[in-house]
Amino acid sequence: MQQPNSIRPWYRPSTPWLAVLSGLLLLLAGAGSSSVMAAANSSGFASVTLKNRSMQEIVAATAKVFAEDGYRGGKTASGQMVFEKEASKATSLAREGVAGTQAGAQTVIRVRADIIPLGDDTHRLQCKAFMVTGGSDPFFQDEVPVSGLRKRPYQSLLKKVEKQLK
Repeated sequence: MQQPNSIRPWYRPSTPWLAVLSGLLLLLAGAGSSSVMAAANSSGFASVTLKNRSMQEIVAATAKVFAEDGYRGGKTASGQMVFEKEASKATSLAREGVAGTQAGAQTVIRVRADIIPLGDDTHRLQCKAFMVTGGSDPFFQDEVPVSGLRKRPYQSLLKKVEKQLK
């Protein structure tokens, strides 16, 4: 019969799994706080702040800059601006596959832009970009957000709008 003080615990504090578990918990805690920080940043994917300009001036300048870059579209009934253009052949090949691309499938870049009033005649123009596959029928379309790591071209377009309005 074993004596009570000789009972061994089901784990050993010196085992490596405890360190691994602690590391995973720290990693999860860090990932959670970064998503909270991302939610706190309300400026969106790409944005600029515009002062002393009306909404109509901002809409007109935004439509002009996007049209110059090959996008078509503009303000929708909901007040949001939506611009689209065909993605490159390489992007279509990656997203649609060889068979789809040969059959004529084309990936579309869709940019949704909003103007947010900030008060004191100041507005924030912000946008989010999406890769859209599945053809022209909205029922079959798959709209995938562009990663924040690839926001540079869209931020550049918004900077052009800002420059045009100065």
